[in-house]
Amino acid sequence: MSMRDVILNSPKQITHSIEVNKDVKVAGEFDSIVLAGMGGSGHPGDLLNALSLTNIPLTVHRSYDLPRIFGKHPLFIASSYSGNTEESITAYHAAKKAGFSLMVNAAGGKLEALAREDGVPFTKIDFTDMQPRHTLYASFVGLSTALGNSGLAKNISEDLARVAQVLTTRIPTLEDAAKDLAKKLKNIIPVYTASNILGFAAKNFKIQTNENAKSPAFWNEFPELNHNEMVGFSNPVPGYSGKFHVVMLRDKDDHIRTQARMDVTKELYTQWGIDVSEFHVEGETLLEKIFSAVAFGMWTTMYLAEEYGIDPVPVAGVEDFKKKLEEVAGKI
Repeated sequence: MSMRDVILNSPKQITHSIEVNKDVKVAGEFDSIVLAGMGGSGHPGDLLNALSLTNIPLTVHRSYDLPRIFGKHPLFIASSYSGNTEESITAYHAAKKAGFSLMVNAAGGKLEALAREDGVPFTKIDFTDMQPRHTLYASFVGLSTALGNSGLAKNISEDLARVAQVLTTRIPTLEDAAKDLAKKLKNIIPVYTASNILGFAAKNFKIQTNENAKSPAFWNEFPELNHNEMVGFSNPVPGYSGKFHVVMLRDKDDHIRTQARMDVTKELYTQWGIDVSEFHVEGETLLEKIFSAVAFGMWTTMYLAEEYGIDPVPVAGVEDFKKKLEEVAGKI
């Protein structure tokens, strides 16, 4: 599927995933959730936290085996679009061995087979012709639906359905602004910033730049960046003019002091020779704002890839890495 089709059809991920996973739930009493997921498969956990949806603490684990577990009765979720991510599979087996309650979120692969074999609740990412990073809406909606059904998270089905309708209209209107921003980011290293409330969107923008435009990028949050990163751009020797471009995601509902910080930071960056662009995020709810910002990021990075003359969909670098890793693993 082309990147353009992915973007324009992304609202359908929401409605379809609600329907596919409407009956999925997990039984039991839990005091924490651990979601093991790499790359785009870990994003749903980040988004659940960004939206403060779960009723109990949720930890996103991005490595092998298990992290330090807080609580005596955790729910362990193995999340992998392909279902074959080695880190998530080792974590699944470690959680099973520890006797934890299990759940799987995948499009298929070994993890789906394990879930079926072990009788584990399974949320289906029912989009098999896409890259993991492009199935964020589907992956998140499936998990949030199942956790809502289980009483472990707020039930946001109605809000999700409304947002799907809004995005169907809004996403096409973001294209021109994203195309203009992409031209500014060509041959420049983008630095995406936002308030801590919209930090997930800034991080996702960075990741989309890495994987769609195959370019380096960074991200950070206000007010934290004012205490460290900002100073890194103040050194005039050798100077960073023309090497970085800061993109601020702004929300009229950000804390008034955060808004002031953004204004002052923009002024200082400009004085230091750093170009700054702003994108004012629209939406009635935080969910709508984040989904809108994610869509804007997808448009921008698609056009940035076009500026570089490359296909935004494949990630040959990742695939090459996996092949080389297999060769090394065979020698261990």
